[in-house]
Amino acid sequence: MSGRPSVSPLPCAHQEVPPEDLGGLNLKEWPQFSFDACPGILGEFVRLATRDSEADPAAVCITTLVRFGAEIYGYAPNRGPHIYVGETVHPPRIFAVICGNSSKARKGTSRHPVTKLFGREHCLPADLKAWGVPLPARESGGPLSTGEGLAHQVRDESDEERERKQRQNPAEPLREKGDKRLVIIDEEFASALTCTKREGNTVSMGMRCFWDSGDYAPLTKNNPVLVSGAHISIITHITMQELAVCLGEVQTVNGFGNRFLWICARRSKLVALPSRMPDAELAPMQRELWRRVGQAQQRGIMTMTPNALELWTHIYPELSQEHTGLAGSIINRAEAQTLRLALLYALLDAQGEIEEPHLQAALAMWRYAQNSALYIFGDRVTDPLEDKILEALKAGPLTATELSSALSRHVPRDRLKPLLQQLEAQQRITVTKQKNAGRPRIILALRKLSELSELSEQRRIGA
Repeated sequence: MSGRPSVSPLPCAHQEVPPEDLGGLNLKEWPQFSFDACPGILGEFVRLATRDSEADPAAVCITTLVRFGAEIYGYAPNRGPHIYVGETVHPPRIFAVICGNSSKARKGTSRHPVTKLFGREHCLPADLKAWGVPLPARESGGPLSTGEGLAHQVRDESDEERERKQRQNPAEPLREKGDKRLVIIDEEFASALTCTKREGNTVSMGMRCFWDSGDYAPLTKNNPVLVSGAHISIITHITMQELAVCLGEVQTVNGFGNRFLWICARRSKLVALPSRMPDAELAPMQRELWRRVGQAQQRGIMTMTPNALELWTHIYPELSQEHTGLAGSIINRAEAQTLRLALLYALLDAQGEIEEPHLQAALAMWRYAQNSALYIFGDRVTDPLEDKILEALKAGPLTATELSSALSRHVPRDRLKPLLQQLEAQQRITVTKQKNAGRPRIILALRKLSELSELSEQRRIGA
């Protein structure tokens, strides 16, 4: 017998190799876009724009919504349609990030047909005047870099500045003095994320302020730019690869990420040489769109119909549910985002109230944005200990001592206590005390969505 060790032969081309078990990979599914988010004239346009194009319908839809919202509010100080939530005003203002797997996701192709739609080459000046439509919102290609840079674009201009600008650009139409509409179409969101990491950079704070109220008043000593009642709408693009690099620190998007709708986009189909949208089909859409812009601009406070309010009450507990991890911090503004979307759908439908179909369309758009955020951020956590606590409680209620044991007794009290208080404040767990011979026992348990619904109903009845 030879003394050589036996060697397994390499597989030949004709040999069958047993397939590797990939069951544990737990691959995420790409979110499915529903045309329920594209009713009426919006759906007609999205179908036209994607009929002979590689553009993603979801990207075209959200770009159109952002662009429409940019036109209809803020043409005069705090003027235009809005909805109240308590004492908080929500205008039709949307920020969105279109996120693709690569440069071949055709994120940019979603912008060009929308830009064409919001042109005015098919509108007669007499019609625009009859509809009461002012000049279009100003556009900027970015990049998003500082809060001061955003504020400068929508600052209050003095009469001297306006006169000087008119002398320098006599062919440019003069806008109304209080017109603070600005739509930013930025294809390099990675640049903004990089800026947020720089010490002292204010782009994150600026975007939060402009989404929330449109007011910006930084406490800076030298030459502060003060802005009130601005209406900035943002549509921006990034690839998954860029996002992975930029998210080295969770704090990069944790402060302002939930002001954005995150939209997954990819090439819808292969079209070697896309065709232009036929003018015969685009022209009537463009004219009707601007007519509806004029109608929407004249509206003020918007409310829900009884049927829409009933639906809103029913879905509110689901929208209010707290979510874990980084994805949770990104989608935990679901109620406000859905309301703003519903407002946009009502105005696009030329209605003066938010009706049930408008809310249904908003829910379809929000759910796609939520599923996109879960696809993009679902594997990242804000605090690993938070996930460990929630995972331990899935098996059933635990005493504080039992939870400590489940965490291998490695977590100190001063680390665990504030996190448990935060989870209880967010209504994700319940904390109850049981009487005992000595100190009361602390019982921790997960709070179910059904319990939140009951709490909401009790508070509504009690009110």
